[in-house]
Amino acid sequence: YIDKAEDLLGGGLEVKGFRKGKVPKDMLKNHLDQSKVRALVLEIAVEDSLSDVIKSNSLDVLNTSQLSVEKNDAVQMKYSILIDLFPEVELADLSKIKIKKQEVEVQDEEVRDALETIKNSRASFIDKDESETVQNGDRVEVDFEVKKDGKIIEGGISKNHPVIVGGKSFNPGFEDELVGMKKGEEKSFSLVAPGDYFYKNIAGKDLNFKVKVNDIKRVVRPEVNDDFARSLGRFADLTELKKGVRDGLAQEKKIKESQRTRLEILDNIVSRSKIEVPEGLLAKQLDIMVADFDHTLHGKGLELGLYLARIGKTQEELKKDWVKDAEKQVKISLILRKLAKDRSIEASQEEIEEMAGQVIQSAIAKGEVDQDDIDPVKIKEGVESKIVNEKAMEYLESHCAV
Repeated sequence: YIDKAEDLLGGGLEVKGFRKGKVPKDMLKNHLDQSKVRALVLEIAVEDSLSDVIKSNSLDVLNTSQLSVEKNDAVQMKYSILIDLFPEVELADLSKIKIKKQEVEVQDEEVRDALETIKNSRASFIDKDESETVQNGDRVEVDFEVKKDGKIIEGGISKNHPVIVGGKSFNPGFEDELVGMKKGEEKSFSLVAPGDYFYKNIAGKDLNFKVKVNDIKRVVRPEVNDDFARSLGRFADLTELKKGVRDGLAQEKKIKESQRTRLEILDNIVSRSKIEVPEGLLAKQLDIMVADFDHTLHGKGLELGLYLARIGKTQEELKKDWVKDAEKQVKISLILRKLAKDRSIEASQEEIEEMAGQVIQSAIAKGEVDQDDIDPVKIKEGVESKIVNEKAMEYLESHCAV
């Protein structure tokens, strides 16, 4: 172990008169930090020994902790370590779980709506004259303030906010109030927030609006014909475009139906299987859920701390609310792991390398991570788990969906 540690540490050692990594063995001891050597020796020895123990006893290890070295001299190294094992999973009889898969159909109306969306995305905007007023279908930019009981609500101020009048993207009645206004005109009015509004403290409450119209543009939408289809780049005519849209919608519906079916299969397996959820895995899952929620809030320009203050809860209280969902997620992960182990479901090295490459390139392209900060080993571990879980889900779907 000492030889192995010295070789590893000596690989990057630079000594005058020798090339990097080419220092003679008998000179290494004089140039290596012996405390680092001893620490690495201990690490290698424990890993080697523990690996043998785990293999010889067929242990399914979840985590290790509380390493205590009781003896370490030239004759013997003796240590103790706490090993957390994955819980036993008594899997439900999959042959008794049959979930009906629904047929996927695309209606003509859905194709028309999708074409309308594509048409709107290719619209052009023409400035209206100063004398012209806002009409349904126009694109306007407005400054607005929203108050409740004389105080501005959270997110209740915006400048040059774009609105397609009639698009019904705002509080019901807001866009109707804009109709007839001119550029530069200001207006105040009151509306009632929807009863199911996601900010519960203003749901169903009277809100006071102050609006100023800064810009008005007429929206000119293209005609949907063969020329329009060809302008999209990969369609010969309108018939081919409609077929492409229909196929795309069908694919989306198939994916959603597959997700619904998989969830129903997993719900059945969870309810019929015997699984004890370890506290460590539950705590880890709750941490993941909080981190994901924090990331979602950031995407909306919100902070977790401010959100918790607004709903009057601590992070621990939030976790308590999520315990049942977290337990279910842990059970699902244990079920998929058990299934993969029993059915020898694995990810090939080629699959891991390909997906890991895609993940790394995507993260770099989006600017989410610096290339120097990438940990390929960690990424490959995460990718391998995703591939195995997906294969396990495919197995379940093929055996339990009818």
